[in-house]
Amino acid sequence: MEVASEKMVNRDEITDAAQSMFAGDSTDIPESYIRTDEVLAAEVVGEDEAYELPVVDMAKLLDPDSSAMETEKLGHACRHWGFFQLTNHGVDEAVAQLIKDTTVQFFSLPLDVKNRVAVPEESAGIEGYGHHYSRGRGDKLDWAEGLILITQLVQTGT
Repeated sequence: MEVASEKMVNRDEITDAAQSMFAGDSTDIPESYIRTDEVLAAEVVGEDEAYELPVVDMAKLLDPDSSAMETEKLGHACRHWGFFQLTNHGVDEAVAQLIKDTTVQFFSLPLDVKNRVAVPEESAGIEGYGHHYSRGRGDKLDWAEGLILITQLVQTGT
């Protein structure tokens, strides 16, 4: 089985030059980011078409009676959509909103502050701030700044 980090290409730091390339009124986009042929060949959803976002129910995933069916829905959403909405996850709405607000605050920080938590150069992992993208068809790149944090449940001693 292929591990996600093996497919991911990451650069340890977003530089001022890279950030300024995509800021403001700049129209000079590097060739490595331009996907003209792919965009022209892409399937575009028309205004008269409607699609429903896949919804996966965490409670059904954990229930032995419905787990297999819900797992299939999860797999289909991942393979065909690349994302889904998770319901009944137990995360309080106030906590979810705090995460959203904190995310906006982080990405609004100056580059030098965000780079303090950049993916370490000596790291083979993907955790931290930087460019996180996987190469699609050809050698074209996706422009993105990202912050990947690997989390685990807090273990309590009993």
